[in-house]
Amino acid sequence: MSNLKLKVRYYRHGTDEGVDCVEENFRHREREWSVPVEQSALVLVDCWAEHFITSHEANSGRIMRELLLPAVQAARAAGVTIIHAPSPTYVQAYPQWLAHASDRELGIEAPPEPDSWPPPEFRRREGEFVPFAKPAEPKITEWVKEPSRYRIYEPLGPEPGDFVVATGDQLHRLLKHRKLLHLFYAGFAANICVLYRDYGTRAMAQRGYNVVLLRDATMGIESHDTVEGSWLTLAAIRSIEMLTGHSTTTAELIEACRSS
Repeated sequence: MSNLKLKVRYYRHGTDEGVDCVEENFRHREREWSVPVEQSALVLVDCWAEHFITSHEANSGRIMRELLLPAVQAARAAGVTIIHAPSPTYVQAYPQWLAHASDRELGIEAPPEPDSWPPPEFRRREGEFVPFAKPAEPKITEWVKEPSRYRIYEPLGPEPGDFVVATGDQLHRLLKHRKLLHLFYAGFAANICVLYRDYGTRAMAQRGYNVVLLRDATMGIESHDTVEGSWLTLAAIRSIEMLTGHSTTTAELIEACRSS
């Protein structure tokens, strides 16, 4: 069995004995790991070729081109399972997603009746509850009219032997079938889909998987007062390092794959 020997880090939210337990004393801690290749997967979240936020498209495009693509190529060559998670609405462009899809995900089986509380109208913010809905964003409304725009960045696109998933349940079935335990994550956006999709880092960590973020192969969607320092990206990375799992870099993964 080949192993990936690499350095990972996490963020402590505590201190050693004798050190004041205050936030200014919290620090990273690094660890050396040896992870079996045959139990490892690289999960690529929403690695789209285009994005309606042009600044995010520029940043993510650079990351995919310069950092993520070499990491995917090295991982694939080493035998790491490559899993694409491009958003459940747009997986139809990739027939690989059918491999572990359930009847419900395929639309053959009806979904279960929703819980009666909160009322369906409230959940949908319809009728008397319309005032509580967030106003629609014109740019998003325009964008989602054309699903074909949501395509995986072509150089990263699925190759024979790769997998495509639409949901966290489907990802879990795939991982169970292939006996995979260690999930390296990359993709976008760090503070939205990477964290909060049902196939994202938090959900899969809650299922018991070992989650490792490639911290230089992700980027958040920033706000006007965070974009200069990429503070929302940093906060998302720190959240994973502190609460969910560990992080490493594309360079560490590439070297580990080449040495495995």
